[in-house]
Amino acid sequence: MRAVVVILAVAAMAVASAPAFAQSAQAGDVAGWIKLIDSQPADLDRAAWKERRRDAARKLVGSKDKKAVPTLIKLAETETFDIIGEIAIEGLGNFNDPAVVPVLQKIANDPARDKAQRDLAKKSLGKLGASTTAGATTGPKPTGGGTSPAGGTTTGATGGTTGTTGGTTITGGATATTETDVTTGLETGTPAVTEPAAGAASGSVLLGEKPVAAVGLPVMTDDTIAAYERLTFVGGVASFGYDTVRKRMAFDADAGGLYAKRIEREKLAWGMDLGAHVVAGMINPKGRQQNRGAQIDIAGTGEVRFYSGKLYGIGKAAAGTQINYVSYSHETNPDADFKDTRTTFDLQVAIGGGYGRVVDVGAAIRVRRLSRTLDAARALGKPIDPATARRLQLTWWSLRGERSTYTALVATVAILREAGILLGEPDAGLAYEILNVLRDSQLFLRPSGLDIQLAISEGYLLRPDYPDGTPNAAGEHGRVEQLLALAGYGTQLADDTLELAGHAYARYRLFAPSEGEDAQPTPWALGATARMRRFTYGDHGDPIGMVDLGGDVMLSSDDDGSDNDEQGGDIGLRLGGELGFTWWLNQASGVRLAASIIADGGEVFIGANLSATYGLLDATFAGP
Repeated sequence: MRAVVVILAVAAMAVASAPAFAQSAQAGDVAGWIKLIDSQPADLDRAAWKERRRDAARKLVGSKDKKAVPTLIKLAETETFDIIGEIAIEGLGNFNDPAVVPVLQKIANDPARDKAQRDLAKKSLGKLGASTTAGATTGPKPTGGGTSPAGGTTTGATGGTTGTTGGTTITGGATATTETDVTTGLETGTPAVTEPAAGAASGSVLLGEKPVAAVGLPVMTDDTIAAYERLTFVGGVASFGYDTVRKRMAFDADAGGLYAKRIEREKLAWGMDLGAHVVAGMINPKGRQQNRGAQIDIAGTGEVRFYSGKLYGIGKAAAGTQINYVSYSHETNPDADFKDTRTTFDLQVAIGGGYGRVVDVGAAIRVRRLSRTLDAARALGKPIDPATARRLQLTWWSLRGERSTYTALVATVAILREAGILLGEPDAGLAYEILNVLRDSQLFLRPSGLDIQLAISEGYLLRPDYPDGTPNAAGEHGRVEQLLALAGYGTQLADDTLELAGHAYARYRLFAPSEGEDAQPTPWALGATARMRRFTYGDHGDPIGMVDLGGDVMLSSDDDGSDNDEQGGDIGLRLGGELGFTWWLNQASGVRLAASIIADGGEVFIGANLSATYGLLDATFAGP
């Protein structure tokens, strides 16, 4: 009996002390969980730490310990790109603490937040009996007033309000002790102002609080394989000078522009190119003498293809004109003045067939670069699926006119987070690397595929008479029929840092008059070019530049019957090679320096050239 009494007494002591031990153990666990959330252990990599942080946040919510509130508030405010932020937002609804209400109200009304986060904040506010609008309150109406422990009198004008007076929370006429001293402003209907946690940005680590309007995407059918639209300006030599000694003014310029658009669909593809090129100059010395000259080229091409599998039928049209203007005013003799304007015009249509297609995959390479960047940072939750890749590319297309990459960065991160692809919020390093992917200027005209076609063309060539009025009967003019063959190839290798591309062509005139006054030559020409381009990047994805090596061969005959001339007859051969480096400034804009060697007609030419292009509103799309 005595033993039984002793056993019962020990058991009673154990039961009585269990809550104290449990409370002490839980307090230790809470401190450990908070420490794990705030700092990364040395023995954990970033990916493993991220997962452990999420587990620790769930345990903090389950503990319902008020010491966890500041940490959960910080997570809710700053972790806008990680699921841990959503865990904290939903978990704050389990804490009857006045400090959480303004935080949740701010999240619920923040348009820059994901809809899921705003909905979780509204859900947590509902559990706390608070409105989603700061300053408004809900809850049971109290009856009568009460006296706070500090001696102040509360009127109970609006039920369900919360406030602190000397460490006491007043809730609907009932009191509960708290460990925080934060005024919510609900008792007076005035929104509270809370200070953000030290070192944390209010609202978002990366994006701040600036709301981003929804991006309107271009309309493209689901069967769109690739597309591009670009406007490019090209500038050559331009100069202006005035000689004060000779009273002489001089000006010259060389400039051009190109607009191109193409849509590739499974069954139908079409495209067009419109371009213009102007070379002009003027010398205006003192007195009557004046020299002026200009050459203007305007051209446009278009084609449409109808596909059945990889085979297609094609219709093409091309038109071009060249205007040459020369004006000379003699210094003293007006009879020696000379002025001439000559215009040439070409119009051609063609029909034929072919196999395959070559598309610009620059936008798809950008998606692949983004995926590799996230994977290297262990922030890739899953591969970028075709639907997300399509949405990303169309978003970039819509934002091509933005002067800043900020909007594209915000939209890209939001799309990746919504799709569950981006794990966690981008830290400073990852945000910089994503920005480099979005700013990558080396994704311009990146061909991929094989295309072979054969066509017959019908054209009309207008050639002007000579200045003295003599008809221009030499060379090709009037109706011209040709047999045309084209081939193109492109591929991207070595994680899209190496490109191999080639192009070949052949043409032969058909049905040329061979007798009488209307006799015309039957020229032919063929040629091929090959090119290798290597794209270089820095350690964190900074585009550095492009090295290119190319060569070409051309063989032609003008069929003018000069078989015995000094150049080896009427057949001409041209061989060329070029090595260059391009520094890309932005999408489709860059400066290129190249050295070249050319063997043509028995002569060898060695030279160098410097050129610049400026791309405006360049946009591409390429399906997976």
